[in-house]
Order: sequence, then C-alpha cells, then structure tokens
Amino acid sequence: MPYDRLRRRLGESGSPTVTTLPDGSVDHFCTVVEDGAESLETRDAFGREILGDRSSFSFSVETTEPGGQAVNTAKQLHALGGSVTCYGHLDAPVFESLPFATVSMGSPALVYVLGFSDRDVMFVESSEVAEWTLAELRRVGDLSDAFGGDAVCCSNWGSVGGLESAFHELSDTDVPRVPFVFDPGDIVGSPPDEIGALLDAVAALQDTFDVVYSANRQEVRTTAAPLSRPFDDDLARLAAIREETGITAAVMHARDEAAAVTCDGRLRVDNYRVERPVRHTGGGDRFTGGLGHALACGWDWDLALACGNACAVYYVESGGTGGGRDIAEFLDERPPVEP
Repeated sequence: MPYDRLRRRLGESGSPTVTTLPDGSVDHFCTVVEDGAESLETRDAFGREILGDRSSFSFSVETTEPGGQAVNTAKQLHALGGSVTCYGHLDAPVFESLPFATVSMGSPALVYVLGFSDRDVMFVESSEVAEWTLAELRRVGDLSDAFGGDAVCCSNWGSVGGLESAFHELSDTDVPRVPFVFDPGDIVGSPPDEIGALLDAVAALQDTFDVVYSANRQEVRTTAAPLSRPFDDDLARLAAIREETGITAAVMHARDEAAAVTCDGRLRVDNYRVERPVRHTGGGDRFTGGLGHALACGWDWDLALACGNACAVYYVESGGTGGGRDIAEFLDERPPVEP
C-alpha cells in the first residue's frame, strides 16, 4: 500500500511554493438547540422538526474560524511545510490569525455550519465573492507571482461565477506549466448547460497548466452526467471527463477511496474508516491540500492520492489540520487499510 511510503515521504517533502484562490468565508460552527437547551443530534431529527409544527429554532455559535475552500486548502498546504500564498476574499479580522501569506481581494462570505453527528448543514450569506474575475487578481498583484510557483489549487466554481471567464483568459497567459488542482465545489444540481461551460473552461485551462479536476463522488457524477453515455463505475466517469476535456487527470475523493484517471491509466487508493467524525465540513479541502502538496513535490499518483486521503481523514477524525509528523503518527497508529 502507498501509505507505508507516504510515512517516509512526509518527513522529506521539502517546502513547495503553492498558491490557493479565490474565495474566503467567516465560518461560524453552530449547534442547533431544542427547547430545554438539548441539541438536535442528527440531520434527520432536524428535518423532522422543520417538517413538524415548529417555525423557529435557536442555535449557539461554538467557534468562529477563517474558512472558505481556498483558505482551508492553504491551511493544509502550510501544515505540510509548503510556502503558501492564499489569494482570497479575506477582509475580516478573523483572517489575521492565519500563519501563511494572504492577499485579499474583498469581503468574505458569511457561513453558518450547523453541526450534526451524521452530516453538517451549511447556510451561506454570499458576498462580492460571487462577482470575482481574473481582473480582481490583477488588481492586487501580478499574475507571474500568483502562478509562478510549483502548483496552484483553485476551488469553488459553484460559488464563484467569474472562474469561467478567468480560465479562458488564463489559457492565453504566459506562466510556468505546473499542476493546477481544481475542485469545483458544490455543483450538484447544476443544469447541463452550466456543466458544459465548466468543462469547456477546464479544457481551455489545460492549454496553460497541467489541470487536475478533483471532486467528490456526487460532483463527479454531476460532471459526467451531460456526456450522454452509460458508465459502469466512477472510474469510467473520470475517464470520460478526462477524454472530454483533455486534462492531465481527473480525480475523485470519497469516504471509502480516492481514484484517478491519468495518462498512465486508472488507479484507486482505499481510504481509512472514520468511526467517530469530529468534523464533516472541510475534509475535501484537506484532500485538495494533500493532493496539491504531493503533486507540487513531484510524487507518484498513488502517493498523491494517499496523501489526500490521509489529510482528509486526519481532519475529519480530529477536527484539526495535520502536519507531516501528525499524519505520519496517525498512519503508524492505524492497521493496514482493508479494501
């Protein structure tokens, strides 16, 4: 299994230079409270209350944290030893605590995460982040600085509408050809024409970067749905996405496994099981950070998927972002992954 080799590599990975962009949010992690100050434990219980006679609910804010997919990914990259700059919408005091370089392009979104034992529910108060274009990046810095490192991690197509035009514009930009890990965010339910525009933009981006399309299982299925062909499994969907766009790789991250289709073939890396998750929201961003770090370091694909898995599972199980030593110790304590 690649996890044995990953333990060794985590201690010698160096400090790649990586950029993340372009969102940002102030995340309030909350508990929904019933009458009598008892919390609702599951989403099902919350749903039953909503469909019942109640029309109002109380919640308590447990913690407030700097968030957004670009920020969460940067946290993971920094924890693994990378030299990270996050270009995002970060105009709020909560972002001043971040331990890596930041460049702000405006005000963040406000997010309320209602935590339940099975899965979280997220409510987003959108901001100017939805209006972002590549011009916003030029306003605060040079493209050569933003895209001149060892890799780029970009996220949140679902909330940042300007990414489509930015990708087309970047297809004509003279910057180093490096891995560009792109997580589209929550696109489930998007109409086929929007998915088609997404695929066109990703294909254009491949003219400049080695694009890695990375999404969770439902987002992969949404992406592949308009391609109008039968699929035997998720690997076939990833292959179709890669064939349609000509990108370097298509990747899926899920609770049970990570999978990829590259120019060298198809592969799967089984994941560790989490019995008692502490956090449900943000695991995918840690996967992106682990994957981006590995690709920036030039690691093989099985190691890259294993690194993404390990970072995500560590976060979901502990609620914290693991550094190289943390992840290595975490792997030492686990029995071998069973397929």
